[in-house]
Amino acid sequence: MSSVYLRSAGIACAVLVLAGCVARKPAVITEAQPADPPKPVACVPAQSGDPMIGTWLSNSKPRDVSGDLQSLIVLSADGTMAYETLLKIGRKARPALRETGCWTVADGIYTMRTTKSAGELVDANDPIYLNRYRVEKVEKTKLTLRELKTGGQVVTARRMPTGYRLPY
Repeated sequence: MSSVYLRSAGIACAVLVLAGCVARKPAVITEAQPADPPKPVACVPAQSGDPMIGTWLSNSKPRDVSGDLQSLIVLSADGTMAYETLLKIGRKARPALRETGCWTVADGIYTMRTTKSAGELVDANDPIYLNRYRVEKVEKTKLTLRELKTGGQVVTARRMPTGYRLPY
């Protein structure tokens, strides 16, 4: 009797397990739909003969940084810009940023809007990718800007030849 009981219990367990498998709904696998790509920002061409068009190199010692920062800004007539930095600490030089985007000047305010950083599209709504400076002076060989924020630093840049690159 015990073997019949065990056999019956085993069959009952097997039936319950199989019934559980049949009653379960199959897992629904949904693939995440890719987000719509961000709309590209359209650059507005600079005014003809704008004195800021060109390649500008600045050297500075940022607050709370123990090295020297070189920044190269290329402002093109079509309203596009390229921006890259190089941080020198002692004898070591480290590339820091490589960004591209658009630039404008209106009412003495230079605005730089990054659209790509390190070759990747950025969130155009993120305020970190929008930088504004008061244009203090534009000369043939020298550009002076002041950051538009409390305690904003003065940036002085000198004009470089077209095609100039930072020395990595």
